[in-house]
Amino acid sequence: MDLRQLRAFVAVAEELHFRIAAERVGMAQAAVSSKIKDLEGELGFKLFFRTTRHVSLTQAGAVFLESVRNTLNTLENGVSAASAAAENRLDRLRIGGIDGALIWYLPPILKKFTAKFPSVSLTMTEATSSEDQIKRLESHHIDIAFFRPTTIHSGHNFELLLQERVYVVLPRDHRLANRPGAISITELENDPVISYPIHARPQLNRIIMDGFGRAGIRPNIIMEVIDKSTTMQLVARGIGVAFVPEWMGTMYMPNLPLKPLVEEDLKLSFGVAWREYDLSESLREFLIPVRERAKMAQDKLDEIWASRLIQTDWTSRLDIRSWDEE
Repeated sequence: MDLRQLRAFVAVAEELHFRIAAERVGMAQAAVSSKIKDLEGELGFKLFFRTTRHVSLTQAGAVFLESVRNTLNTLENGVSAASAAAENRLDRLRIGGIDGALIWYLPPILKKFTAKFPSVSLTMTEATSSEDQIKRLESHHIDIAFFRPTTIHSGHNFELLLQERVYVVLPRDHRLANRPGAISITELENDPVISYPIHARPQLNRIIMDGFGRAGIRPNIIMEVIDKSTTMQLVARGIGVAFVPEWMGTMYMPNLPLKPLVEEDLKLSFGVAWREYDLSESLREFLIPVRERAKMAQDKLDEIWASRLIQTDWTSRLDIRSWDEE
């Protein structure tokens, strides 16, 4: 069977008149009749009841009609999407990001972008590792990725957006919980540490090992956890201390003291990558607010860091505007 057969079938099924259906598909009536006959021969069952004055669908024809409609719609949508991609006017953008990107960096950008370009469909996928996101870019499962780079493969563009410092998260009854000011890694020599597996969060793992290594201390790592919400719950239950990226300082967590580290040179990179040959209009437009956001985001992180340095009551909300309001 071919597309002309299927389109002729749909036309006859919807018009229930061979002459009108033939005019609709731009074919001679005899050709339409021939295509329907050939189609029925291939399928092995009748699609229509027909007399000299009446045409109606058989039960099998009615069922087949729905499937053919779906097939033709899928094909037409695929052709349209491929055409749009070929002309670099893709009307969708698939975004990949680590948790900090999806929770903190991107939401205000998404609001502004969708307000300006309501016809562009945005989808978002979370990934924990940069390698996973690079693979998704290479396989065309996503169009743009937000992550912490380890290595950037050829064929991709990467732009650094932020450099984040690190907070230490303490149980609420920790001896240093209510002390104002920053905490040094040397003060945590005997504390159990909840760390991160290197395969999933290599930069955070490296930060912890480098920080303790420079201090000449071997960290007392009691477990490794991928998900930060699990980490925070474990700290809240007094299992140990943990280290988190600076973006988490923007969150209101009344049960957990977040303390700046004295070692401010321990930093995490955060940036955006995309395929270097991808010149779609949607991607170009999306990168504009992404770049605009970077400086404001860095300034906001600095403001919150300074506020937490002088904070004495960690159960109170810092006087910081919501990101969504900016």
